[in-house]
Amino acid sequence: MKNEDRMVELLAEMVKKSDQSIAQQKEMISEIKIMRKDISAMHKDIRKNNIMLSEHSRAIITLAENVDSFSAYDQRISELEKKVFKK
Repeated sequence: MKNEDRMVELLAEMVKKSDQSIAQQKEMISEIKIMRKDISAMHKDIRKNNIMLSEHSRAIITLAENVDSFSAYDQRISELEKKVFKK
């Protein structure tokens, strides 16, 4: 009888620990789902940022080309002024 009681106690403990383990697993699963949503949102933000970076890069290149163009005009104007005003 004592052995049977002990076996029942051990089985009851195993069931309790199993229930605790299942509860922990459910909690971890819900946390993982939240993390997946957060990661998905981060990926979306990263894509948006990459698009903005490429647009800014293109704008910078265009600006640099314009600065080059204005610099060339400035040099030509300076040369013309030297010839006209004989500085």
